[in-house]
Amino acid sequence: MSSLPKFSVNQALAAARIVPWTFELGRVQGLSTHALEVHLGLYATYVKEANLLLEQLQEFPRAAELSAVERLQRDGLVRRLAFEHNGVRLHEAFFEALAAPGMKPAPSGVFIAAAKTSFGSLERWQADVADLAQTRGVGWVVTFRCSVENRLTNVWVDDHTRGLLMDLSPVAVFDLWEHAYMLDFKPSQRAEYLQVLFNNLNWQVIEQRCAA
Repeated sequence: MSSLPKFSVNQALAAARIVPWTFELGRVQGLSTHALEVHLGLYATYVKEANLLLEQLQEFPRAAELSAVERLQRDGLVRRLAFEHNGVRLHEAFFEALAAPGMKPAPSGVFIAAAKTSFGSLERWQADVADLAQTRGVGWVVTFRCSVENRLTNVWVDDHTRGLLMDLSPVAVFDLWEHAYMLDFKPSQRAEYLQVLFNNLNWQVIEQRCAA
C-alpha cells in the first residue's frame, strides 16, 4: 500500500465499499498508545460513515428520474461523502507514513531533490510545513508534488476538503486536527506535536509515493 488509492464518485461506484487499512504503529515514539488507539478509532468511524453514504447513494434511481426532493437528498449525500471519504484517505496517508522513528530521507532520493528545488533544502521545506501548521483552525498540512517538474507545494487543508490540489500528488500528510494531539499535548504545543511527526516519518513510504 505504498500509493494512495484512486477514487471517483458516480452511480457505477455507488455500490463500492471502502476496506479499512491496518497500520503497525507500535514503534511510534512521542505519542501515547492511548492517543493512537483513539485516533485509529476515529479513522474507523470515517470508513463506516463513508460506506454508509455509498450504500445510501446506491438506492437512488438514475439522475433523470429523480424528483426535486430526491435530487436535494442525493446532492446532500454526495457533499457529505466528500468529507467522509477524504477523512478516510487523509488518515490513511498520514498513518501509512508514520512509525519509523529516526529514519532519514535518502540523500539522493526524489523527495530531497524536490525539496531542494522548491525550498532550497529539506530543512526549509520542514520550516515551511511548521509555519503552515500554526494556521488557526482544524485541518491538515499536505505536501503535494508535481511529477513533471519534481516540485513540492505545501498547503493548508481546512477540514478535509478545502485546499486540496487536484492535479498534484500528496506525498506527505500531517494531521493537525486537535484530536490528533490533545491527549498528549496542550493546545499551545502544536509545534512540539509536529516535531514528533517529523521524527517518526517513514521516508521509504514518502519516496515510494514520489516514484508512483
